[in-house]
Amino acid sequence: MSINNTNFNDFLNSLQKTNATLDYFTDFDKCSENVNKISMKLHSLNYLLGKKNLKQAIDELFLDNPKCFEVLNLLIAVRNKKTNLFDKNGNLVEIKSYFLNSNKIYEFFCETGLDKIFINGEITNLHDYVFGVEVGLDTNARKNRTGNLFANLVAQIFISNNIKFTREINHTDFKDLNFSDDKKRFDFVIQTQNITYLIEANFYNGGGSKLNEVARSYTEISEKISHFNKYNFIWITDGQGWFSAKNKLAEAYKSVEIYNLENLNTFIQKVKNND
Repeated sequence: MSINNTNFNDFLNSLQKTNATLDYFTDFDKCSENVNKISMKLHSLNYLLGKKNLKQAIDELFLDNPKCFEVLNLLIAVRNKKTNLFDKNGNLVEIKSYFLNSNKIYEFFCETGLDKIFINGEITNLHDYVFGVEVGLDTNARKNRTGNLFANLVAQIFISNNIKFTREINHTDFKDLNFSDDKKRFDFVIQTQNITYLIEANFYNGGGSKLNEVARSYTEISEKISHFNKYNFIWITDGQGWFSAKNKLAEAYKSVEIYNLENLNTFIQKVKNND
């Protein structure tokens, strides 16, 4: 028998396709910060743009400023200079091994195809070019932003309903809540006159084995917290990634108080009634 008022199938069918807002797609501040860190090196590399004798220009620039070539990996949209690849001789090497001397640098340009781009003047400013590369690379960080966006959305819903809360609170901050040797941090804590709600909030666009582990872990936490009368564990979760782990979620739904965006107002009314 579930402790939740919403039928599980109704809960499942009301999971949201996305929690994205426009600021989810690209973190422009981060992109600008990353480019500004290497701006001087990029301006030095601008010397190579449009040079018909690229090899000679590389030799000249390497003699004057060899460190500016340390950022060449970003010109091919690779963040990690230790990334492994096979060279033309079939040897496994790191990308940074191409930046040790002017001959290897020229080889890097030729094998990546950057030589034609530079010689033909298809790039006019490497600062602007790398900013575009950073925007592209930033798409890899979207997965990390999903959780933060959902927590911020839940926070905004609480605020709009005049629900007072604190964020990122360790269970050890409550002296009478001793249920784990490990430090457990809750996304939200809402304290009323009668009950302290310890809340986890997460959103899953994609599936995977992690979701089974999350459901199992929160079931255990809920069971432990249930022994403390003053505390109530609440799990706010959403996202259609749960369709891939619906059996495990259904099992957790029997013993854990779970809400999504569709029925979160039910929890908000509960909090107001206990205040």
